Amino acid sequence: MFFKNASGILGMNARNFSYISKYNSAADKKFADNKIFTKHFLGSRGIGVAKLFHTVKNHTQLSHEFFESLPASFVIKPNKGYAGGGILVIREKKNNLWVTVSGKKLDEEFLYRHCIDILEGKYSISGVYDQVIFEEKLEPHPDFRNLSDVGLPDIRVVVFNSVPVLAMLRVPTHESDGKANMELGAIGLGVDIGTGVTTGGAYYSKFVKKMPNGQSTVGFQVPFWDEILLTVCKIQNFSKIGFLGVDLVVTKSDVKVLELNARTGLKIQIANRIPMRARLEKVADLKVASPEDGFRIAKTLFSRKSSSRTEEKMDKKPVIGIFEPVILYGDKPQTLTAKVDLLAKENFIIPKYYDGSIMDLSIEGKRLKLPVEKKSVSGADLILSGKFLKDFYVDPNKKLDLNPTLLTANLDEKIIKNIDEKVCELDGKIKLLSCLNPQNLAEQKALFLSQPNFSPRFLYREPSFEFEYLRNELRKIPREADHFLLPLYIQKIDVIEAKLNLLEHMGSIEFGDFSKKVFGGVSQSLYRSALTFLKENSDDSVPDKSPELDLKKAMEVLNEFLVLKKLSHWKIKVLDDSVSDIQVSKKNFILLRKGATFRLNRLKALLAHEIGTHVFRYENGKLQPFRIFERGTANYLRTEEGLAIWNQNELNLDLGDKFLTPALLVVAIYMAERMSFQDLFHFLKTTHNIDDNLAWKLCVKSKRGLKDTKIHTAFTKDSLYFVGSRMVKKFLKKGGKIEDLYVGKVDIEDLPLVQQIEGLKPAKFLL
Repeated sequence: MFFKNASGILGMNARNFSYISKYNSAADKKFADNKIFTKHFLGSRGIGVAKLFHTVKNHTQLSHEFFESLPASFVIKPNKGYAGGGILVIREKKNNLWVTVSGKKLDEEFLYRHCIDILEGKYSISGVYDQVIFEEKLEPHPDFRNLSDVGLPDIRVVVFNSVPVLAMLRVPTHESDGKANMELGAIGLGVDIGTGVTTGGAYYSKFVKKMPNGQSTVGFQVPFWDEILLTVCKIQNFSKIGFLGVDLVVTKSDVKVLELNARTGLKIQIANRIPMRARLEKVADLKVASPEDGFRIAKTLFSRKSSSRTEEKMDKKPVIGIFEPVILYGDKPQTLTAKVDLLAKENFIIPKYYDGSIMDLSIEGKRLKLPVEKKSVSGADLILSGKFLKDFYVDPNKKLDLNPTLLTANLDEKIIKNIDEKVCELDGKIKLLSCLNPQNLAEQKALFLSQPNFSPRFLYREPSFEFEYLRNELRKIPREADHFLLPLYIQKIDVIEAKLNLLEHMGSIEFGDFSKKVFGGVSQSLYRSALTFLKENSDDSVPDKSPELDLKKAMEVLNEFLVLKKLSHWKIKVLDDSVSDIQVSKKNFILLRKGATFRLNRLKALLAHEIGTHVFRYENGKLQPFRIFERGTANYLRTEEGLAIWNQNELNLDLGDKFLTPALLVVAIYMAERMSFQDLFHFLKTTHNIDDNLAWKLCVKSKRGLKDTKIHTAFTKDSLYFVGSRMVKKFLKKGGKIEDLYVGKVDIEDLPLVQQIEGLKPAKFLL
């Protein structure tokens, strides 16, 4: 049928004469051909792109030190390449060899020669001198694993007159060496513009019904489809390239653009079995006012009829209207009317409700924290910019339905109880710190301290759960319930998803970015605050000269304390290897590191920290009507660690460096993003005058989660001690009651919601 419509097929000559020559200037082609310029251009306009590591302009940059400084995974590509030529995707480094996504092992000499070929223009579209790009290796959205187990699938969308007219998903195969290039053997799947569902496939120039793994080429739902369509419309609007091909990828969390193509290929017609010429002619004379108009026109004109099975697979984003009720959180939650403006660049709220540059609100059950400016608004209380609403569908025909019962107490307790049980069950399956504790610490410490130039390589146990099972279970949890506590669970679900992403990126350069999404990062301002604290308090740090206790004696003291506090059901367990000398698990265990010794003052501080805070809050949480109080709300840890530091400092004991450790951890994490383990160790010792053991601990805490500790990134969790202690201090200074922080594992910012709960029990365990 496709070939019978040959008159509608766009051929090479017609493409060049009728579209490229007519709509794309020489400047347009030059713009699209320069990947580095394109990356900066799009990134500066809020379009997601892969992170750029290095740009190599001449062979003198290609030193041994340069290759040694590369992260474990990355992509090499020519700046002005075409048709996928010259692209190398490195998955990991093993024994001084780089391993590609297809399993090929390459040495430094190979990479050097490959880069020289790129510089000399071997892969350049014009055959002249080029530059080498080293950029991050993007990880595909988990849904793509159903189609292929190798490489990074990408999406090609052809846009004309601001309207997407054809799209295809290119899936790498082992034959294509993990590259999404149909000329090398990748499979091209046609994608329905209206739904984002695949409609069939092509292998070279043949139609195929099955993928190499046996999966059907029909019925796969491309994630984030609406975001992809709107993104390509915006890109054409920004770039002004009239006949444009946009190549994008979908990662676990968002859409990123790979490159633009002003000479887009034509195999997209075969993948879709749809001639392109008719579609181009259909939109050529339309007046398209905005990217949003182009988006709507494409979905109206080029949508195939979806089967009920396909509809079940569609992303179930909440639907909002142009006017929508929202809950604005503050001292007292309020129901306001928001106006959605897809073209607005910022969010605005009327002065009456303005309470700082960040507003905390929920819309259709989703909790958002958005930047906002004060401004008079007509017909609504606030304006929400479309760029902050990517997780929603906007339906202009949806009517405003202000529900006056949104904040009433008589809401559906059964739904929220079910959500509570499921969220806590799934959260309990992720043993985060257990997965992030290196299994070979003692061995690596001995090697490191005996060999100044040695870089530790840490080994970790494999997670005991299935990532996709947990993700599927998370998706099943309803995000709509008429209950004031729902935002606590939405936040918790998002944090669980972020934890999964963090664990999946262990060992990679992206690990630090995902750590920030779970625990927050260390800004320059926070780093400076830590330095100020160290400067002001270093002289007040008095060495701990109290009696030293061996592990057996320390266990006796711990047991006596547990009996005194009526916590005899908590047991002590000794671990062979651990990042910390003492930890608390949520299974009634106090975990001690084998061989650890404790000064008496330090042990007293640990009793206040580990038992008087972590255990007490857990036990109090078990008394509450919702399990999330024992598991912990989304950001409970910063308040918990802050309270633990507050409690140990209130003892007024001589603790030596332990008093300074929270600030030192902030410094270590900040610098770990800029240094290898080895450089960080020597920096901390010389700059902050600390001993080998403390420097080692700080480095391990900020580099755990990595195998190759040369990578410049950090695990940021331990910045929470310093951040949290400042939050607790501020809370108490403003008149907050410390017993309110003991009702369970909650964050200070959760208290306005928590204190609305009927039947909330006061803390039973208090220091």
